[in-house]
Amino acid sequence: MTISTIAGLLDHCAAERPNRPLLLDVAGATLTVSQVADLSSAATRWLRDAGVRPDMTVAWQLPSHINAAVTMLALSRMSVTQAPVLHLYREREVRTTLDVAGADILLVDPSTAGNAPADIPTVVIPDDLLDLLRTTPRPDAEPDGPRTTTDPHWVYFTSGTTGRPKGVRHTDASLLNASRGFVSHLGLGSYPDEVGNIAFPIAHVGGIIYVVATLLGDFPALLIPKVSVEELPGLLAEHRVTVSGASTAFYQMLLAAQIAAATDEMLMPSLRMLVGGGAACPPEVHHQVRQRLGIRVVHAYGMTEAPMICVSEATDTDEQLAGSAGRPIPGSQVRIAPSGEIEVRGDNLAAGYVDTEQWERALTADGWFRTGDRGHLRPDGRIVVTGRTKDLIIRKGENIAPDEIENELLAHPLVDDIAVLGQPDELRGELVCAVVRRSPRHRDVTLDELCAFLDDRGLMKQKWPERLVIVDEFPVTGLGKVAKSELARRITGGNP
Repeated sequence: MTISTIAGLLDHCAAERPNRPLLLDVAGATLTVSQVADLSSAATRWLRDAGVRPDMTVAWQLPSHINAAVTMLALSRMSVTQAPVLHLYREREVRTTLDVAGADILLVDPSTAGNAPADIPTVVIPDDLLDLLRTTPRPDAEPDGPRTTTDPHWVYFTSGTTGRPKGVRHTDASLLNASRGFVSHLGLGSYPDEVGNIAFPIAHVGGIIYVVATLLGDFPALLIPKVSVEELPGLLAEHRVTVSGASTAFYQMLLAAQIAAATDEMLMPSLRMLVGGGAACPPEVHHQVRQRLGIRVVHAYGMTEAPMICVSEATDTDEQLAGSAGRPIPGSQVRIAPSGEIEVRGDNLAAGYVDTEQWERALTADGWFRTGDRGHLRPDGRIVVTGRTKDLIIRKGENIAPDEIENELLAHPLVDDIAVLGQPDELRGELVCAVVRRSPRHRDVTLDELCAFLDDRGLMKQKWPERLVIVDEFPVTGLGKVAKSELARRITGGNP
C-alpha cells in the first residue's frame, strides 16, 4: 500500500498498530498512535470552531510539546496551508514571517501569545487542549475535501537572526520522501525499545520529518519544549532515549554535561546514537563524543528547501561518520558545480518559494537548486560540506575557509566552542578573526596560543587568526547554529 499523505500515514498506522506509543512528554504522559489520530481528527473540528477556514494560510507558534504535534497533524488533515513559526521568535520576527507567508490567522499558546501582532486574528490554544479534544466529537469525514500529495500545503522559513526570511513551500510528498530516507539510512526503529526525542523547535522543518519518522519506524518520541544543560541529561536517562540530537551545539551541550559530572558513569546510559544536521559537524566533535559518551554521531546534511539531502548510515565506519555528512537518500541527487557549490534536485526538494521570482533565481538553467554551500563528493559517494560560499574569507586575494580553521582549533584544550569569520581590513581586504566562547571550565585562550597550535598542526600562516575576541555567548538561530552575520555585527559594534 502506497501512503501518499501524512494524514493518510497516521491513519494507516493507527489501524495497523493502534496501541503502540507515539508521543511522550516530560511529565510522563504517553499517547498511542490511535490516540494521536483521534485527537488530531477531533482538533480539525475544534480549529474550525475557532475560525480556521478552508484555503486559509494558518501560521502557528508553539513550543515542542504534544499540543503542537497534535495541532500540526490536525492542520495536515485540512484544506489549509500551515506555516510553522519558531517559538523562539519575538514579535518583530513573527510579524515578518506572517507577512512572508501571507498568513490569515495565527495560532499561539499562553507562552507565545505575547508575540502575536495586533492586526491578525489570533487563536490561543489552551494548555488543556488534549482534555478538550477528548470530549470533542470526531468528524464523520474530513469536510474540507481531499488533500493531494503534491499540493504545497506547508510553508517553512529559512533560518537566521537578521534579514528577511524566505518562505519555502513544501508538499506532503517532499516531506514524506525526506523522512523515508532519514529512517532507512539510520535504521530508526530497528533497535529494541527505540525511543527518539524532539528537543529542537518542532516548528522547524525537521519537526514534521521526525514525527513522520516515528510513524515509519514504529517508535515513540519524547518532546522537550525547553532544553537546558542542567535538565537534559536527566530527561534522556529517565525516558530511556536511545536516539537524540539536533545540531553540533546540542552535541556539545551533552559533552559538557558529561565532562562536568563528578562521576565516571554515563549520565545517559540508554543513548546509542546522536543524530543532527543544520551545519557541518567538525571531526573533533565526533571524536570527543565517541571518547566521552561512548557513542557515535551520525550526522546529516539538509536545509529548509531540501530536508535530508544526505544522511550518514548506522553502518558507516568512524572515519566515514567523522569525515562526511553521509550519502544522498533515495530520490535525492547531488552534484558539485565547477565553482565548488553544492547543487541538488530530487523528490525531497521544495515546490518553490512563496516568492516565485526568488525561486527562479535560485535554480540553475537546467533546474538544479543552488544551495549556497561549498563541498565535494568523496569516492565512496559521501558528501563533505566545507562551508557557505558567502562565508569564505578573501585575504589578499586568497580564499580561506573558516570551517577548516574552526575544525582544527576545536582540538585545542582551551577552546570549547569557536567561530571564525572575516573582518574588513584595508591592507588585506579581510583579516581572519577567531571568536571563542568563554568556558566555565578553564582560563581564556590567547591569540598567540591559537597561532602556535595551528603552526604545530601544519596550517599555513595565512590561515592563522589575526584577531581574537572572547564572548560569553554566541547568537544562534533556531536550531542552534551560530548566526555569524549577527556575531560579526556585535563584535564590530563593540558589543560582544
